[in-house]
Amino acid sequence: MENPKTTPGYIFYDKDEKINVPVMIDDSGNLCPYYFLKEGVFKQAAAYGSMYVDLYDCIKAIEYLITIYQNPEVPKIVKTSLLFSSIVRYARCFTEADGRGITLNEKDVFKGTKSELKDFHQKTYELRNQYLAHAGVSDHETIALVAILNPDLRNKKLEAIKGTIFRLMDDDSNINKYLDLYAHVAQHAFFKVKDLNPIIMRKAKELSIDTMYSELKVPQRESLIPMDIITDLK
Repeated sequence: MENPKTTPGYIFYDKDEKINVPVMIDDSGNLCPYYFLKEGVFKQAAAYGSMYVDLYDCIKAIEYLITIYQNPEVPKIVKTSLLFSSIVRYARCFTEADGRGITLNEKDVFKGTKSELKDFHQKTYELRNQYLAHAGVSDHETIALVAILNPDLRNKKLEAIKGTIFRLMDDDSNINKYLDLYAHVAQHAFFKVKDLNPIIMRKAKELSIDTMYSELKVPQRESLIPMDIITDLK
């Protein structure tokens, strides 16, 4: 598994595009202008890179969960939050939304894999859709009120009203399945990026440098935000 490479740096929020831009500073302390590569293969590569980072974080969450899930001193809510947040981030790689513009294709991702892996993917995706993203009754959550009655049929009366709420709080029995699933899909996204890298470089060199300079944007020094920047998948 390749680690996303990060370096200390700055980002600048481009209000027009609503995008955080990594900032480069030359040896003289000047802020380098930038030009958005937004179309076609550039957008695809950015999307797959974003998916890979999501999936990498999912893996790290589960790896940490494995080290603590039997520790009674760690609150249940911490373990639950780690698992559920990883499922939400995993599922969005297969969910259409504004921004990325593309999603992972199930048939492509699980082609040639064991049926158990694809089945567990579908179960995980269903868990996100039916329980984590929407409140309601499902296999993962039940909500109801019940009337408790006197067992003596000769003395029929209401004893109490009780709430019955069940919700999934962990899935420890499947913890290693999550790790295998996330690793498989992360590898798929990683190779998507690697396959696109030479095309990106070729396409970028074909662009007019004069056009890029005529449409450049300059980050505002007073608006820089310190942050570790993901620069590559190495």
